[in-house]
Amino acid sequence: MPEVKFSTNADEIGYSVKTIRQIRTIVRRWGRDHFQHYPWRYPVHLWHGLIAEILLQRTKAKNVVPVYETLIRTFVTPADLGNASVEHIESIIYPLGLKWRARLIKQLGESLSRVSGTPPDTLKDLLELPAVGPYAAAAYLSFHARKRGTIIDANVVRWLCRLVDRPMDGETRREKWLIALADSFTPQRNTREYNYALLDFTMLICTTRPKCEECPLGARYCAFRRRTLSHEE
Repeated sequence: MPEVKFSTNADEIGYSVKTIRQIRTIVRRWGRDHFQHYPWRYPVHLWHGLIAEILLQRTKAKNVVPVYETLIRTFVTPADLGNASVEHIESIIYPLGLKWRARLIKQLGESLSRVSGTPPDTLKDLLELPAVGPYAAAAYLSFHARKRGTIIDANVVRWLCRLVDRPMDGETRREKWLIALADSFTPQRNTREYNYALLDFTMLICTTRPKCEECPLGARYCAFRRRTLSHEE
């Protein structure tokens, strides 16, 4: 069976294509039974989805719900958002600790109003928009533009590091081996379903205090789980 290898300074992490597909299938199946219903997963307009992905960075989804709903109710069009005062936007997003992003969100509204409110559907063009970083761009592509996008947030980084039993810190998300590993798990088709399942799985199961007893991957696929079990024996 061919292997996908991820080089690091110290060693190599290898997963066969077969194993990657098996893990992906398990996560998808779990996701279908545990799909989380958030308002941005059913956006009325595409730009609503982009706004949501910006708000969701480093923020708990449950805390984003009231802010997101207030934002899209207050600013009906991107032009409304672009014409709003920075102070008004700040007052809405303040509960998320994102006050500093208000000016960029206003600029995003201005940019989107110039293209009839429809965000671009390429990674390059999305990254050129104000307030849009790699996570928001990939999430928008995957969830709203129905294109392939590799999701890498703190929860996904934690899951991948546990899968291969490697330490992590604030910079791990930028390491080449982690990016390659995340990309290898991201399917070429039906990316949206897999990524939603992965986000829900890492939010509910592979948490800071992992619920290993409930994890469908178990010690067969998770090196962290194998190690913890060996320590318990």
